[in-house]
Amino acid sequence: MAQSHRPAAERGTNGAAGRAKITPATENYLQAIYALTAERKSLIGARLAEHLRVSPPSITQTLQRLAKAGYVELIDRGDRKEIVLTEAGRAIGEAATRKHRLIERWLQGELRLSSTEAHEAAHGLEAGFNDELLDRLFESIGRPTHCPHGNPIPGSGAELDHSGTYLDDVKPGERVWLARITEEAEADLDLLEYLERNEVKPGTPLDIIAVDRKTGAVTARTGSGREIRLELRSAALIYVRREESAAAA
Repeated sequence: MAQSHRPAAERGTNGAAGRAKITPATENYLQAIYALTAERKSLIGARLAEHLRVSPPSITQTLQRLAKAGYVELIDRGDRKEIVLTEAGRAIGEAATRKHRLIERWLQGELRLSSTEAHEAAHGLEAGFNDELLDRLFESIGRPTHCPHGNPIPGSGAELDHSGTYLDDVKPGERVWLARITEEAEADLDLLEYLERNEVKPGTPLDIIAVDRKTGAVTARTGSGREIRLELRSAALIYVRREESAAAA
């Protein structure tokens, strides 16, 4: 049986986090903060608001509530306030991320849903899975290490790979391999569907044809010969490995 990743805030009744019931909304916010800080290291409210598609005032109010509950700290950096998870907040965010990514793998592998469909459907199923069911699911589907988009599943032993670069950093003539579609990219369903329609997924080789000097848009050819074009914002959400790092991996 896999090690349980039940959040510390749910195990006892000590402290502010222990006394508060974790609502789906709180879990959703902490999951997003956990995933985005793992990817980018530093996170501010504006980026979180963009990812969750909520207004900046709403983000500010929610972050203040989360800070009061003991889930986050808001660190003043002069020109911005950085969002940092506390130990209790990180435990909840990690557990929620594990749950979502395991369910995605199950839905794609067992029910043959597309990765986009699995991502959407997982949100509706998460409330029905407790830690024991998740541990059983983890074992029954072969102890997967990554979700369908290439992001590591907490508790599997896999870690986020930072040996590559983002697709907005490539140059014409390079060959790269797609490593992961980041959490921010997963929030853009149009982008997910475009990538899936063109059979672009983790492990797909991309030959960079052109990078638009004015817009930063990247045009690439996939291993199957399909030509794709990603605008700068989308390219910045796709993590790739160059040939040498891909060979090492």
